[in-house]
Amino acid sequence: MSADLAVTRHGTALVVTFDRPEVLNAFRDRTFAQLGAALDEAERDAAVRAVVLTGRGRAFSAGVDLTETRERLSRTAPQDLAATVEAFQDVTRRLVAFPKTVISAVNGIAVGVGAELAIASDLRIAADGAEFAFMEVRRGLYPTNGVLYFLPRLVGHGRAVDLLLSGERIGAAEALTAGLVSRVVPGEDLLTVAVALAETIGSAAPLPVGLIRRHLRRTWELDLEDVLALEVEGSLACLRSTDLAEGLHAFGEGRGAEFHGA
Repeated sequence: MSADLAVTRHGTALVVTFDRPEVLNAFRDRTFAQLGAALDEAERDAAVRAVVLTGRGRAFSAGVDLTETRERLSRTAPQDLAATVEAFQDVTRRLVAFPKTVISAVNGIAVGVGAELAIASDLRIAADGAEFAFMEVRRGLYPTNGVLYFLPRLVGHGRAVDLLLSGERIGAAEALTAGLVSRVVPGEDLLTVAVALAETIGSAAPLPVGLIRRHLRRTWELDLEDVLALEVEGSLACLRSTDLAEGLHAFGEGRGAEFHGA
């Protein structure tokens, strides 16, 4: 079986490249399976501190493989469609629960599952030629993989409604202004910048990094007092860690800290 992904190590970052450029990196069932295997590898390897997702060619991913999707629908009984959609959503559940930072380095077109993977990631960096679209209404489809949850929180309710109902593409500069991405860089620098960011995050203490990632998602549904309680919880966990002592010693000695996640 040919690989739909290329997986490489760059220091403390595991780079996962969607590698079907001839079909704009469209995802089929085995692409999802291979992505899951790559995430398993990253989770097991203590030396990996972050995962970078990107694509080869002119697309990050243009969505699911529609040929395979049509074939699946033709053989799926109506009563089994809910289970099919829920299984498709597992990629979002996996990214949200993933214990390490996930950065989407969006190199080109991000549509359908490409856009969905990006907004479910912790961070999004775009090449200056990248484009995003949520085009489900143009195909008679409904948004999935948490789009209705993530998109309004990134760009605001009104902008999310605009993007979802129009299905229009927006470029990298507009995505930056809207808050969909945090950085836009020249295309030739995208992977270098993404890996450098991954290694910067990877050099920080893993405990507070992980707590911040988890707590930030929870703050969307909490009031101020609940968030203050989360801050107490996170602070106590860090104050009890050996990494804190290392961080303080390293600062006092004028050197870089060597954190171990404990």
